[in-house]
Amino acid sequence: MSKRTVFTTITPLPAELPRSTVLSVLHDHAEMIDLNPLVIDRFPVAPPETCPADEAHCTWYQITDKLSYLPGGLATGKVSYHAAFHDLPKGLQTHVYAPMGLEIREKWTLGGSLRGEAREPVELGLGAPADGLYLREDVDMRCNVLMTAFVRKTLRRAHGMLVDKMLAKARADAGSATASDTTASNTTASNTTSNTAHQQYQHQQYQHQHQQYPWDDKPLPGPPPAELGGQARFEMADPGPRARVPQGPVEME
Repeated sequence: MSKRTVFTTITPLPAELPRSTVLSVLHDHAEMIDLNPLVIDRFPVAPPETCPADEAHCTWYQITDKLSYLPGGLATGKVSYHAAFHDLPKGLQTHVYAPMGLEIREKWTLGGSLRGEAREPVELGLGAPADGLYLREDVDMRCNVLMTAFVRKTLRRAHGMLVDKMLAKARADAGSATASDTTASNTTASNTTSNTAHQQYQHQQYQHQHQQYPWDDKPLPGPPPAELGGQARFEMADPGPRARVPQGPVEME
């Protein structure tokens, strides 16, 4: 006997979790699929021929779960099924077609407003926070009445894991941004130091090339007089009669 179950889960998000990180995780289909602890394989496929017309443009995946039929893993099995993913500006829609008549429609929506933003009207009766961001999960599923509790428990567990993954991604992104800023700052400082040293070297070279020596402002001597025929002559003055140098030993009185 098939039973329809509809429920909504609201999860307030920490203040340090930016809107961009939440949406990037919601739009990462592989991350969303892997939230289910039963999944052991998944890969994209073409839309099934039996899919509704409005889901033909969606991104489709074939997903394989590992199920345990008896406690302790005494009896296990695998089951494969198809799922459609449709990204929205504020979240994600999924439609799962699983065996045994299990059909799950989920809609993940990022709601709320941050400080400085216009406050977003909140639907009455949801229990959503008046300030800050929150994650809303709307589930509409049909399955065997005996499976309802198990499926619902699995979905709630996946919801908690999703918020943890978002927080981990936000911290990793913040760490990467800090490391990038530090590297850029060090590179800028190194380039500034190199440019300063190069400018000082150029300034010293300029001063050396334009240094004024004491003789730089003195004119060079002119050409020799014309009467010398262009050749320099040197005359020595007559020293007069030469002194007589005594010969032989000199007697001192």
